[in-house]
Amino acid sequence: MRALYQQAIDQHRHRVLSFAHYSLRVREDAEDVTQEVFIKLWRHWQKIDHEKLGAWLMRVAHNCVIDHVRKQRPQQTNLDQYAEVEDQVGEESDASQLDQHHFKRQLQSAIKSLEDPFRSIVIMRDIQGMSYEEIQGSLELSASQVKVYLHRARRKLRENCKLRQLFEEQIADNSAAKQPIGLVASNDKGNGHVQ
Repeated sequence: MRALYQQAIDQHRHRVLSFAHYSLRVREDAEDVTQEVFIKLWRHWQKIDHEKLGAWLMRVAHNCVIDHVRKQRPQQTNLDQYAEVEDQVGEESDASQLDQHHFKRQLQSAIKSLEDPFRSIVIMRDIQGMSYEEIQGSLELSASQVKVYLHRARRKLRENCKLRQLFEEQIADNSAAKQPIGLVASNDKGNGHVQ
């Protein structure tokens, strides 16, 4: 049993930790949640359908993240406590890299601000690449519910004003960088050509 348990940890630890870290944005909290998930796995080892172990672990991870956030809320006076804390050592100061980093942080913040199950479904599908069937099993939702919630979550992200502005700025910067060097002149038909 111990060898199978260790194999399950080795096989699923990264996905559970990734989900918890993306949800909580604090590595230490994510590690605590991951440890709690695998303790629950040990306690329930005999009762679990091992064919659906991945889905069971993600459902437990989802519930543990929710419990962790609920426990932390009374202690928090500032929501920025869950802001991303990353090592910036060696990061290039290139403006486009900084813009992409800023956009990534804003996207992560926007995903974190989504209510559940929208947030969990976006993380599981778009970040972790889980199939609809895996998400169904993890969150105990029907296939149509998963698809509807994913569609609504993506729409909410598209409607986020800060993200939209950053995205449009990146598009403008990228298209300006790709324009050929030269002067554009219009002929009498309104078509432009490079001189």
